[in-house]
Amino acid sequence: MKDTKKTVIFAVVAGVMLGSAVVGNAVPISQTKAFSGQPNISPTLTFDQFDDSAPGVDLTSVEIIFNLDISGGQLVLDNDASQAASGTFVFGSQGSLSSTDVILLDVTVVHIPADLTITTGDAFNLDPNIGDGPGDFDSTSPDGLLYNGDIASDSSSGLVGAAFFTMGAKGYIGTGTYDITADLIQWLNYGGVSGIEFAVSPVTASGSVEIIYTYVPEPATIAMLGLGSLFFVRKRRL
Repeated sequence: MKDTKKTVIFAVVAGVMLGSAVVGNAVPISQTKAFSGQPNISPTLTFDQFDDSAPGVDLTSVEIIFNLDISGGQLVLDNDASQAASGTFVFGSQGSLSSTDVILLDVTVVHIPADLTITTGDAFNLDPNIGDGPGDFDSTSPDGLLYNGDIASDSSSGLVGAAFFTMGAKGYIGTGTYDITADLIQWLNYGGVSGIEFAVSPVTASGSVEIIYTYVPEPATIAMLGLGSLFFVRKRRL
């Protein structure tokens, strides 16, 4: 009789441990979509919804990772004023994500992932205009400069609030697809110094958006695993 009780206890514990193992071993589902081009561009990226139709599957988190890289491009600054100009300029691209199919908000209702502004730059010291006229974008020193864009990158990420999993035109859960748009614009700032004209050859922007689904079996499924073990032992006693 004692051996039977020990077997029952062992079976129930084993069932619970099995349920825990299923929770711990649920492999996240990851999708990555890449893009590239010269701003201003708005590539549309298509992702698969999370299919929760299998028995006992429950979506627990949706993580969105936004990566952006820039390279190349050229910037011309030309001082057409009668006085010298100096300051610091930045040159690159700004990126943000948008969608009407899904909601890009975290649990605090803040937009995720955060917008990215990727720039390179330098200081400038331009002499007064040496005689060239407006609209010629003359990069010749000493009243002009030509800057060749460098390489830079950044990323941001965030977790979608669970309340938003099924909101939007499509939502994250289902058996279809949804679209996220990466909005990329050319970015330039030279401090608003008056008398300077500029010309831009856009950078090349590239990057990716990654969606990661984390999921576990529902609690009812775990309980059934334990009950199934108990039933198996009782059946053996018969």
